[in-house]
Amino acid sequence: MPACNLSSRTKYIKPMDLAEQYSISKAQVYKLLAMPIFKDAIFKPSEKTIRVDQEKVHSIMKQYFNN
Repeated sequence: MPACNLSSRTKYIKPMDLAEQYSISKAQVYKLLAMPIFKDAIFKPSEKTIRVDQEKVHSIMKQYFNN
């Protein structure tokens, strides 16, 4: 059986989970995600649902809010 690199899997979370993680409201999360800099962190599995790459959002927020 070939080796599988599980560490390269991206963890996508719901925007509500992101809101709970950063202790902000749902509306604030969607305002953040509407910004063009977060475009790469958003994954849309269907037309109505949104998932967010947790690591990318964290790194973008670090860069954006530290300036």
